Amino acid sequence: MLVRTALLVFWLAGACVARYDPLSVCGDWMIGGYKLVLSPLQGQNLCNFSPTCSQFTKAAIRTQGFLPGVLIGADRLMRCNTFAWSYYDTYYTGPVIDGRMPDRVENHIAWRSRTDEPGLVVAAQSERLGTRSETSDVSVMSRRLPASTAPAPPGPSLSFADFLYSSGEYSQAAAEYLRVRFTVGSPMLSGYAGLMAGESYLRAEDFSGARRAFMDLRTTPVLEFSRYGVGRTLFAEAEYPEARAALDSVVSAPLAQQARALAGWTLFKQHRFADGASVLSTLQSALPAQHLATMDGRDIRRRSRLASSLLSAIVPGAGQLYSGRAGDGAYSFLTVVGTGLVTWWYAADLPHRDRTGVKVSIFGVITALFYAGNVYGANVAARDYNLFQERRYVQRADSLFNLLPLEPDYRSLLDSVSPVPDTGKWKVESGND
Repeated sequence: MLVRTALLVFWLAGACVARYDPLSVCGDWMIGGYKLVLSPLQGQNLCNFSPTCSQFTKAAIRTQGFLPGVLIGADRLMRCNTFAWSYYDTYYTGPVIDGRMPDRVENHIAWRSRTDEPGLVVAAQSERLGTRSETSDVSVMSRRLPASTAPAPPGPSLSFADFLYSSGEYSQAAAEYLRVRFTVGSPMLSGYAGLMAGESYLRAEDFSGARRAFMDLRTTPVLEFSRYGVGRTLFAEAEYPEARAALDSVVSAPLAQQARALAGWTLFKQHRFADGASVLSTLQSALPAQHLATMDGRDIRRRSRLASSLLSAIVPGAGQLYSGRAGDGAYSFLTVVGTGLVTWWYAADLPHRDRTGVKVSIFGVITALFYAGNVYGANVAARDYNLFQERRYVQRADSLFNLLPLEPDYRSLLDSVSPVPDTGKWKVESGND
């Protein structure tokens, strides 16, 4: 009795704790045998996913423990079916690797959030958010030179910097704007050049350079623009809490309204729809903001993870069907019922055959594992369904946010700076003269 109790405790420890234990080693041996004997018989490139099912299960056992890893692996085997590719770009996202969809263990741990959230990663996603377009007011303030007549001047030139920016040479434009910034005597013109340097870095997706350029501008005329620029940069890096902290420091009109709108966007990106709608409701802005203020997430279609699990416990695959994955549900049903019928067949013949108890035990364990994996997979399927619906909700919100005037207007900085007559260039006074 003592020995049996010790073995039971040992098994439970190995089954529930994510560490290298004898059960995990046994699992590795089983997977190795499958790869050596059965996998070659099935042909090459049969698996739909990367990593393959054997590699996936081995990683699940090593990171989550034997029993959870085996359940995750059983769910994967049922998901690797003919209909798997129909869920690409919905439940499986990322670049295809060697003709296989990316599918990591971390995305199928029921008690954790997914780690590949495409709706939460943004990198200068739109012309309106990143920087100004070529036809914006700021860009056309300087007379642009044709491409054939735009050699680099010997000294800093705002016109040349604007030409580089309008030509898409954002890194070179940033360098030229910084040259202008550190050589002019006008605080307004210097601030404008520094802000445009940050805009250029932002368009080039050099976010560290953009942060430095914006944060270096601490003079009173451009301080609010600087804070807003830092917030926009952090938004482009998907650092949403940090972006809100920077945007909350923008208090002067008209940037304060834009900052609050962008802060509301960060909340939508984090799927905090009610909080985001509450922020948008305080704005006196255009129609898109009024519509966004009503998008509190209550109209999102969702699936109950508990109901999904219970349905698959009653009828294998029913939870997957309930969660919008009919193909996975069909294969789960066929797998569990098929292995169950094999177990029943051997069990029915048990009184008339010798040594068939081993086969009954083997197929009984396999049936139980697939059944448990089917219930587990139904829970994860409901979670992924809800996340997919939330992502679509975020995309709807994105289309409305892109209609809001969230770009800063730098014209006020240039109102006190007069262009040189007959040249169309801005007067650049050296600080050393």
